Amino acid sequence: VGCTPTREVSSESETVSVINVGGSAEAYEILELLTDAYSAQSDKVEFDYDTPSQTAGGIQGVKAEILDIGAVSRQIASEESESLIYYPLVKAPLVLAVHNSVTGVSELSTEQLKDIYSGNITNWQALGGPDVPIALFDLSEDENEKKVLRTVIGENLEITADAIVFNEDDELLESVASTDFSFAAVPFEDELEDLPVTILSLDGQAPSAANIASGDYAMNMVLGMTLLKTTDDNVQAFADFVVSPEGQQILTDSEYIALKAN
Repeated sequence: VGCTPTREVSSESETVSVINVGGSAEAYEILELLTDAYSAQSDKVEFDYDTPSQTAGGIQGVKAEILDIGAVSRQIASEESESLIYYPLVKAPLVLAVHNSVTGVSELSTEQLKDIYSGNITNWQALGGPDVPIALFDLSEDENEKKVLRTVIGENLEITADAIVFNEDDELLESVASTDFSFAAVPFEDELEDLPVTILSLDGQAPSAANIASGDYAMNMVLGMTLLKTTDDNVQAFADFVVSPEGQQILTDSEYIALKAN
């Protein structure tokens, strides 16, 4: 993180407060929906987004008062929350994406998913697809997405050495979209709809809004934000907007499962 905390930018006619945002890349898309809507109705604030990083960067940036809002892709731990307020925003799925070169495969069972990651299944033919090897792309174990995946495949499953491991979501998504016969578990983004990938169902459940809300779809992430308990009034006003009926409706209208803070 490399921003400065909330600052005021003066012009001849008015003073504008700049609110700095940083942290988890997965939560940026959600926050941008909200900050764009808030900016449209208030000419007194602007939002400055730092280069996307990780949840830890968002939390530490807020604690150090480098950031005003930390974007997070998990719930914050009790030891992290002493000086922070946490706002869950939405529940978003981790989806199973295959390159469009893979035909004949529309869903996986949990056992098949485990077998792919363990290396027991290495060819698409075993799943009803073409007779070609599976190009398995994976994320490192410290990524929140991998922790969500682990809730399904098991904490102790040994991942095959043939898996190609990426440290960044964007690199993973770009690779599965550009590599024939590839497979990866990736965070859902609107961008997926424009890429040459197919989203598979898991145990007969598609990652639809209804299945996510009901809990029938198993792999979900909680995306949210955090700020200091003693934050600036302008930052708190935005947080109040986020949990207001208007803010919640913005998320719902964008087909997200909104999670209003307590």
